[in-house]
Amino acid sequence: MRLTELTEEALTDELIDRLIFDRSFFYNGGKADIIMVLGSRKGCKHRVPAAAEIFRAGGAPLLLFCGGKVQDTPLGHMAEYISMLRAADSLGVPRDVIITEERSLTTEENFAFARKILEEQLPQCRNIILVTAHYHMRRALLMAERGLQGYNIIPAAALSGSCTADGWKLTERSRAKAREEALKLRWYAEQGRIDDMEV
Repeated sequence: MRLTELTEEALTDELIDRLIFDRSFFYNGGKADIIMVLGSRKGCKHRVPAAAEIFRAGGAPLLLFCGGKVQDTPLGHMAEYISMLRAADSLGVPRDVIITEERSLTTEENFAFARKILEEQLPQCRNIILVTAHYHMRRALLMAERGLQGYNIIPAAALSGSCTADGWKLTERSRAKAREEALKLRWYAEQGRIDDMEV
């Protein structure tokens, strides 16, 4: 079965575990030129701490915070990248190692606008550690195959809330979120925005 053939009835727990919560999405210790953090309303709460930990461990010398969408974040009503900068400040990450992408409103735009920044400011960049929520990583990687073609992407899934590999089955809300993400993959594949893949 391929993504475009996915039905709600076919979404078993086993399939969701494999498709959405693949354990290989966790950071493997690889080194890169930059750590890219995708935008999210709660990116400052979950994704930035994960990126900061990788940065402190020497995973990459620079960080790129993506997301211009203005919304209610845990730190107030502001653009995603601003909330992430404030979270990084609180974690002691120096501002001079952070680049910001300030226009994107979607994951696809995260990659499109980030690519322009990388090409202009870091033309030597080839390896990227990608930080996003675990449940979002499959879709992000499939989008990166197009939006960041030519770059080597190292996934670094951040744990966020209860929708995690170990917690998604425990509440109906998390189950619904995981199923919704799987069906989003089907929709994106149907629209031709990601490659169809065998599931």
